[in-house]
Amino acid sequence: MKMKKNSPLKHYSSPEQSRGQPVLSSDRPLPRGAKCNRCRGQAEVHLPSHHANFCPDCFIHFVRTAVIRALKEVNFQPRPLMVAVSGGKDSLAVWDLLHQLGYQTKGLHINLGISGFSEASSQAVDDFASSRGLEWSEYCLEDVFGYSIPEVHRLLRGKTCSLCGRLKRAFFNRLTVREGFNTLVTGHNLDDEAGRLLGNLVGKRLEHVYKQYPYLPSPHPLIPAKLKPLYRLEIKELLAYCRLKNITPVQKICSYSRGATSHTFKQALDFLEDSMPGTKRSFLFSYLRDSQLKDRLACEQDGEGQRDRKTEYGLCQECGCPAYAHRCGICSLRQRLGDKEKSKQQRSELKRQHLCLEEQK
Repeated sequence: MKMKKNSPLKHYSSPEQSRGQPVLSSDRPLPRGAKCNRCRGQAEVHLPSHHANFCPDCFIHFVRTAVIRALKEVNFQPRPLMVAVSGGKDSLAVWDLLHQLGYQTKGLHINLGISGFSEASSQAVDDFASSRGLEWSEYCLEDVFGYSIPEVHRLLRGKTCSLCGRLKRAFFNRLTVREGFNTLVTGHNLDDEAGRLLGNLVGKRLEHVYKQYPYLPSPHPLIPAKLKPLYRLEIKELLAYCRLKNITPVQKICSYSRGATSHTFKQALDFLEDSMPGTKRSFLFSYLRDSQLKDRLACEQDGEGQRDRKTEYGLCQECGCPAYAHRCGICSLRQRLGDKEKSKQQRSELKRQHLCLEEQK
C-alpha cells in the first residue's frame, strides 16, 4: 500500500502493545507538528528505543534498512529462500520484506491440526500469498508425523508448546530440504532473540548460547542453513509495518501457548525496556558483537567435554534423517506416542470387558 508523506494515518493498536510507549495507538498519538527524523514531515510513528519519530513512508524505509543491514552484517549471499510461515505477523512481514528486496522466496506452512486456529492460520497465509502472487506449500503435521498437536496433547499432556516447537523445527528442516531449498528463513524478531538469550543464560545452557546467531550455516547436507532477518526489529515495529503494508496476520491465539516460559523472559525484558528504552537491543547486540565472549564459551564447552556435533551426525535407521544416535528424536517421540496410545487402548478394552462382566452378573 503506497502511503503519501504527511498523509493522515488510521492509528493501530494491538493487545501485544501492553507495555511501553505504543508505536501506533489512538490512545497516545503523536501531536501535530511532531517531525519525522528523516524527512522532517509530520511524524506518525514513535520508536522509543531509537529516540526517533517517523512518517509512514520513512518508517517503512527504516524497517527495510534494518533487514538489509541484518543481512549485510551476517554476510549473507543471495540465494532462493524457503520462508517458514505460520500466518502470524512476524513470518508474513519477513516474507513480504524479502520479496520486496528481490529475493526468490517460497512459503512453507505446517498445519498443526488445532481446531479453529490452524484453519485461520492457513487462511491468513493463503490471503497474503494470493494478493502478492507468491508460491507456498502446506503440509499437515498428522500426514508427515502421524499425530496432530491435539493428539500429542491428549497422549502426553505436559507442556505441549515445547513439543510443538520441537516438531515444527524438525519438519521445517526436513520439508525445506524436500522442497529443494538449502536455506530456511524464520520470523524471529529482536524480542524473541533477546528472550531466548536471557532464558539460556539463566538456565546456563551454554551450548545454546554459543550457537545463537542470526545466521547458522548448514552443518549437514540434509539440514538447511538458518536465517533470521528480523533480529534487529521489535515486535511493536513489526506490528506497525504490517498495518502500514496492509498485512493481516491470523487473529486467533493458539490454545496450547499458555504457560510457555519464553513469554516470562520476554515480560522481564519488557519491564526493563519500559524504564530504560533500548535495553533489549543493547542486551542482545552486546552478546552478538562480543567475539571474545563466544571464544570463552567455546573453551568452556571444550573443558566440560562437549562434543563437536558437526562431525558426529549419523542417519536415523528408521527415517534416514540426521541423528546423533541410531534413532532421531522425532522417531523416538513417535514411538513414545504409539506406546501411550496402545496403553490407553488396552486400558479401555479392559474397562469394557469389566463392564460386560458386570452386566452379565
